Amino acid sequence: MSKQDQRIQLVASTEFRNEVNKWRRGQTDLPSHSESIRRLVKIALRLEKGETMKMITAIIRPHKYNDVRDALIDIGIEGLSATEIKGFGRQRGQTEIYRGSEYKTTEIPKIKIDLVVAAERLEQVIEIIKKTSETGKVGDGKIFISDIDRAIRIRTGETQEEAL
Repeated sequence: MSKQDQRIQLVASTEFRNEVNKWRRGQTDLPSHSESIRRLVKIALRLEKGETMKMITAIIRPHKYNDVRDALIDIGIEGLSATEIKGFGRQRGQTEIYRGSEYKTTEIPKIKIDLVVAAERLEQVIEIIKKTSETGKVGDGKIFISDIDRAIRIRTGETQEEAL
């Protein structure tokens, strides 16, 4: 962090001050008024530049999970969450044959991977997931992208990219 030796005077309405105070009270470390305004300005500047963090949710075939996880680790991804799920897409399940009898399964087992990355790593991570999870068959899965406004590491209180 750089030295904070420049003073900026701010004239604001009571309504603005009340909004800042409301936001400030919602912070885990209850920053000073000055620190609250600094944080809010940093957030606004990041958003204006499109520098938000991104949540990637990938739904993939279970047998591809280890390949995807290992490829993400190889490019420096330090954490993800994986959940066993069931669902269906356009194919509406699949037909199986068990002991000579045919039956239809509506929900198919999948793995859901959730991870948050800095915006500048987004395309690299998407390409890795696509490349390592693709079989070329119907049901390979989906990737969803969402904006993340804040991240906080519970143990240290680190925020944003430092919390990842």
